Amino acid sequence: MQSDPVLDQLLAMLSNHAAVAKLAPVLTRVESSLIANPEWPQAWEPLDLFNPVLPGSIESCWIFILRAGGVFGAERHPNSHQRTFALKGAALFEVFADGVWSPHPIDSAGSSAEGKAISIPPGIWHSIKIGPRNFISISFHTVPAHELIEETPVDQDLSVTRQRLYHA
Repeated sequence: MQSDPVLDQLLAMLSNHAAVAKLAPVLTRVESSLIANPEWPQAWEPLDLFNPVLPGSIESCWIFILRAGGVFGAERHPNSHQRTFALKGAALFEVFADGVWSPHPIDSAGSSAEGKAISIPPGIWHSIKIGPRNFISISFHTVPAHELIEETPVDQDLSVTRQRLYHA
């Protein structure tokens, strides 16, 4: 994937402990949802805590907790540029570009934006594999939460897809 200067801006924002401290109640709520629903592979919640300080192109922000050992199949967002940061744990993103799946691991222990985050332009397929611990992330999108489209393949065929609003 190409270099993305917005990643550095978002990393600077996430390095502000006061800003991240505001996430604590949301993280507790999302984690409680995941614990209360052991059949769920993940739990998430959109939030607007950062809106005054987000780069101009960012329209929504989401907290995700993906269950340990989870494998999440291909999806893409045709109407949004996604930027995801590892807050706790690690995940292996695979990105499909130019006809090839390429690995892109991210880890909260990473030392740079590229090691802690991934930038996925609109319409690019990606999938995620989670390691032995739950993975907590924050994702930023360039459309409002109520407009974010998730597109998934039908029967693993990337040329036949279905779409839904992510926050529906």
